[in-house]
Amino acid sequence: MAARAEEGCSKDLDCKGERICIQRQCVEPPDKATDPSPQAAVPTSYRTDAPPPPDSRPPDPVRGPLKPNDPTYRRHLGAFIRPDVGFGYVAMSASSGGTDVTISGLAGTFGFAVGGALSENSILAFHLWDTVMSNPTVSSGGFSGPANGDVTLFAVGPEYTAYSQQNFYFSFSPSLTRAHAASGGSSGDTDWGFGMRAAVGKEWWVADHWGLGVVGHLSASWNKDSGSNSPTWTTWGATIAFSATYN
Repeated sequence: MAARAEEGCSKDLDCKGERICIQRQCVEPPDKATDPSPQAAVPTSYRTDAPPPPDSRPPDPVRGPLKPNDPTYRRHLGAFIRPDVGFGYVAMSASSGGTDVTISGLAGTFGFAVGGALSENSILAFHLWDTVMSNPTVSSGGFSGPANGDVTLFAVGPEYTAYSQQNFYFSFSPSLTRAHAASGGSSGDTDWGFGMRAAVGKEWWVADHWGLGVVGHLSASWNKDSGSNSPTWTTWGATIAFSATYN
């Protein structure tokens, strides 16, 4: 009788155990057959294996600023401009008729170079530079004293500059030079002569194509004084300057 009742069930109580009545047949319940894991019953937002919501995900690694899409960015390529201004010490000397004359003192200096890169870190430019002594000391025959006037050395010529990867540089400029002296209402010039300037400097990039730096100069010049049987003036100068370079 029990078997018949189970086969023709009308409700779950007619079935044995955990079987249920479906269409007058006692069968195993569907949940029992699939037996889902306890983790499946947990809401997705609380499951340990669920991906974190977007706001709680760890941020992407911090990236540095991207360089501009410019192949010459902070490189010594292309056009080149470099002015510099500074100060130092200059001495000029000459000998005439057994008498030595020296003109010396503190001096200002200015330079301007414009050109371009032959290759990276290799620059060729046209260079203009000068030194100016104001009220220098004049020494002659064992006597010396201040002179009321200015003595200027002008120079023009090519300049070659080589940069290192650390932005140190060396420059050399063979030049045509001329000295000019002015005192009161009178003035005079030497003939054009030969001179040169060597420089060692260091620059720091402050913009995409601009660098600021400091440089030391060593300058020399040889100029025959105007007139016949005139002496030759020899000039030496050591200066330090601040520079601004566009490249």
